[in-house]
Amino acid sequence: MTEGNKVGWDSFGVPNENFRVDRVDLAASWSSDPVRSTRMADVIRDDAGLVGRDDELARLAAFTVEATTTGAALVLTGEAGVGKTSLLDAAVARAAGTVRVISASGSEYETDIGFATLHQLVVPLVDDLALLPRAMAEALEVALGLGVGPAPSRIAVFNAALALFSAAAERQPLLLVVDDLQFVDEASRAAAGFVGRRLRGRRIGLLGARRSESSPTVQSIGVPEEHIQPLDDRGAARLLSHRFAHLPSRVRLELAREAQGNPLALVEFAGSTDLSVPWTGADNPQTDSQSKDVRTLFAARIHALPARARDLLLVAALEGRGDLRTVEAASGPGTLLALAPAERDDLVSLTADGRTIRFRHPLVRTAVVETSTGLERCNAHQRLAGALTDDIERHADHLARATTRPDEAVAALLQKAAQRSLRRGDAAGAVTRLRRSADLSPDRTALRRRLSLAAYLAAWVEGQLQTSEEILRELRLTEESTTPGGAVAKGFVALITDGDADASHALAANAVRSLPATGASADEHDRALLTLTLASQYSGRPEHWRPLMEYVDSLPEAAPHEAASLARIHFAPGSVTEGILGALEDALGRLEDETDADVVVRTALAASYLDRLSACRRPVTRVIQDGRDGGAVGSSMPALMFVALDELHSARWSESAAAAAELITLSERTGYHVFRQVGHYISAMAAAHLGDLDACAEHSDLIRRWSAPRGLRRLEYCAHQASGRALVGAGEFEDAYAHLSAICTPGELPPFNPEAVWSAPDLVEAAIRTGRADEARSHAGALHESGIHRISPRFAIMTATATAMTSPEQTAAARFEDALAVPGADDHPFESGRARLAYGEHLRRLGRIREARAQLAAARDTFHELGAATWALRATAELRATGMTRTARGAVGTALTPQELEIARMAASGLSNPQIAARLVLSPRTVSTHLYRVFPKLGITSRAALRDALESAPGQ
Repeated sequence: MTEGNKVGWDSFGVPNENFRVDRVDLAASWSSDPVRSTRMADVIRDDAGLVGRDDELARLAAFTVEATTTGAALVLTGEAGVGKTSLLDAAVARAAGTVRVISASGSEYETDIGFATLHQLVVPLVDDLALLPRAMAEALEVALGLGVGPAPSRIAVFNAALALFSAAAERQPLLLVVDDLQFVDEASRAAAGFVGRRLRGRRIGLLGARRSESSPTVQSIGVPEEHIQPLDDRGAARLLSHRFAHLPSRVRLELAREAQGNPLALVEFAGSTDLSVPWTGADNPQTDSQSKDVRTLFAARIHALPARARDLLLVAALEGRGDLRTVEAASGPGTLLALAPAERDDLVSLTADGRTIRFRHPLVRTAVVETSTGLERCNAHQRLAGALTDDIERHADHLARATTRPDEAVAALLQKAAQRSLRRGDAAGAVTRLRRSADLSPDRTALRRRLSLAAYLAAWVEGQLQTSEEILRELRLTEESTTPGGAVAKGFVALITDGDADASHALAANAVRSLPATGASADEHDRALLTLTLASQYSGRPEHWRPLMEYVDSLPEAAPHEAASLARIHFAPGSVTEGILGALEDALGRLEDETDADVVVRTALAASYLDRLSACRRPVTRVIQDGRDGGAVGSSMPALMFVALDELHSARWSESAAAAAELITLSERTGYHVFRQVGHYISAMAAAHLGDLDACAEHSDLIRRWSAPRGLRRLEYCAHQASGRALVGAGEFEDAYAHLSAICTPGELPPFNPEAVWSAPDLVEAAIRTGRADEARSHAGALHESGIHRISPRFAIMTATATAMTSPEQTAAARFEDALAVPGADDHPFESGRARLAYGEHLRRLGRIREARAQLAAARDTFHELGAATWALRATAELRATGMTRTARGAVGTALTPQELEIARMAASGLSNPQIAARLVLSPRTVSTHLYRVFPKLGITSRAALRDALESAPGQ
């Protein structure tokens, strides 16, 4: 190095305050080289301002003020070389001194490492982790490889990162700058979007840049964007005249035309022009298309460097983060001296703290790699692997890239790294590493196991069916016959996508039988048994669940989230042991701290059958948010299902319908069609309670049309349950009985048929109201004998109400009182309201009018508050039958809706319900429901009173 450059560096390689001056001297000393001298002049003039970017700089200045006072986010987009990075640097320069700036950038060689870019943003704030609650700090430490512990959910990592940035901004406004978003790993990109959308009210700015031509999968992170246009003709001319005044005007015009306003192309083309060759436009050999390709120009400059400098640039490019210590560890002493030629030629620079190497542009990094040989890249990866032994994922990645033939040691290390990725909540990284591990597996059995696990994780956790199916195709090419692990993955995908329970059951059953002989792990066996359980569940057919339960009977009790316990719970919820219930309660107590999304989902699955979903609400909501922010989409769908079911059972039916609608949309988009049917079921049940009979029928019909041809009896039962609940509420008991008896024969509650349990009170009531008293008593007895009443208060109320409805007159009242006295009954208003309605009906038949009115009025008011329209109408009609003409509180005088008024007028004119329905394009059932609502509002009890009531009602 020259003496001037030695002045610019201290003995530790850190630039001193005179570094810029030394570079000017260096540029002057190279003035004999017109290419290098103009390029160095460009750097100096860049410090004074950007040509043609006054408007952009003004907007960035305003953004910085807004961001550091009230919080804001912005991403600059544009083609490569348009000046995005220069604008980011200008914004950072203007913010310096008053704002703390933390910069990061994506690397195309680290896109497989989850949270690699977030790591760059968090590490400078590592001392501030002590300001966070311990759980938050641990989530970040584990996700970023700074500590060990259970895998955090991505939403926990995102919240922790936001909390860390907020804590730092309390002392000084914070500007987070992320360049090259198109190369940022998916987990970090999701984190940036999460943080960027939540900055309002915080003194934090997020400023990013990405190429507009990048892949559609990395387009937007959900924050405002500004597209940076190429320079116009005037701006291009100004840039060239300021920086390359020595070039003839005709040459500058030709350069401007060729570069099409791209500043990087303008500078590189002009800097590479050799004036010793006469300029003749297209005829000049220096102006052909190849020489005007910026990457080619960078490649030529790289090729001219000393071999040692080229080697160091390659190591730095493949290292990805620009960490000088890692590059030095991989390259040996003398790194800074050897990099000097590349630094002088403005291909790289060092950050002010001397710790990070920055490439002038991502195209430089790309050119460095493209100009290297395969052997050179393998050697660089090998050295980087040796320098990163403390980071198992990066160590394994580099070692794998350095390995050109199957190697079990490397393959095993990659599988271990994949497990580490899963523990950090990076399912995508785990899948990628498992696939690489399979590629390097010399043993075909190990290869298939690794591919099988990757396919399963891609489908169940990551939610990437396309990736899973691609891996399964790879697996088929390696198999002489289907391996157990491959069979499980294929069976699982067949079930959740196509609803093929037969194929899924056959594949999983064969795997369960053959896995023990292969030395399979407990996890492999559990995945096979879970797939077999799910296939049996959706099928609902004895030929599927009987062999499953014969096998499960031979297994010991397991944790609630394990497949053996889930099979037992699915088989007969009312018969689960006290051991399983106690273990579930313990698991629910720990679930708040559980970071494994698969464990959360499986535990919630057990809780859904045992009426304990409310205890899972916060953990499953985290899983959902993680999926919304680009995390484990596969896990988020069952999590959405559990939230929707919790809302349904809690009588928050509008909220339940909203969650179910999101589940339907997500399932349609991802191809998980079984989950879509579950969404339709929950939507149908919510509509049934709200009295929207048409919506209930529509969702139920969709389920039946999809499920019946596939033999998915469980889903057909779901459709019948929803239809039966809606019809019982509307008082159409004969039709309700037809639906409900299709689920099970009265008096029987078959295994693997939870809908038979949940719809039992509906079938009992429908049987009573249609003169089938014996069937009703038999079914109420079966419900009690199932033991479901000991599982939860809600199930206890349901069982006690069914028993009371079928009890002899002399004991029925006491049984109804038992139902209403169940501890926690008030927490289940619909079930309590239903018990009161049945109790009031019983008392009215006995002539105990005053007592009947008390129960019926309470039921009516409960149903009104819940929005259970048809059930409220039933209670109101029963009250009228007691001679009580006062309608629901606040109902009389309530204005009719426009549709109610139109229907009421048509009915008053003598039209029948079918005639009204035909004119308004509604169903007769909907017309009937509207009229039930109209009567209480007008204070009447019959259709005949409509005309007079409408004439006397004000405003009607």
